[in-house]
Amino acid sequence: METTTLQFQRTRSSSVAPKAAMTFWYVVCIAGAAWMTFRAGDSSGSPDRQAILLACALVYVARATLTFFVFMKRKIPWWEATWGGVSIGLVLFFFLRAGLRVPQPIGLVDILGILLYIAGSYLGTASEYARHIWKTHPENQGHLYTERLFKYCRHINYFGDLLLFLGLGILTRQAWAAVVPLVMAVNFIFIIIPAHDAYLAKRYGKEFDDYAHCTRRLIPFVY
Repeated sequence: METTTLQFQRTRSSSVAPKAAMTFWYVVCIAGAAWMTFRAGDSSGSPDRQAILLACALVYVARATLTFFVFMKRKIPWWEATWGGVSIGLVLFFFLRAGLRVPQPIGLVDILGILLYIAGSYLGTASEYARHIWKTHPENQGHLYTERLFKYCRHINYFGDLLLFLGLGILTRQAWAAVVPLVMAVNFIFIIIPAHDAYLAKRYGKEFDDYAHCTRRLIPFVY
């Protein structure tokens, strides 16, 4: 299992078709949730909440598109695009399907959700952008990126995803939405991060060992 994971991580490919399929699926899920809500003439939802949720969903698609086609250089196999893309798309669909019908006006709890969403989006995009720029310099080729936001934990982009979906879940005002960031955290901690760290250790050796020794895995200053 580890060999397969490390193999696709190391392979560079544009993977245009899988990336385009994931992006299209996200748009379909968002449009489907909005269509099912507004076509039914459901006027019970808070207009402010509806606008914010749809804006957050569209921002997520824009960020995902930027990540897929600019920052992400490794191969995306179809099994990964299918599993990961379908899962995220369905999360967006069910979050919107529930949240768009919530009548409560925006309150302090929702402000917290918005701030978490903004913070998560920033951590994910800013960290990937800085690493992307750093890698364009020839003198950095073959070296591990450990600067800026990645100084605070080894997978700050994953931490950003957790904050993002936690914030989006809060905006839906659905208790079950808390399951999504919880499942994501378990997936990161027990599956994705161990595989990713094994790959980095194999590729960068002592450089990664020194980095891992002085940084947290997922949550800055905590874990």
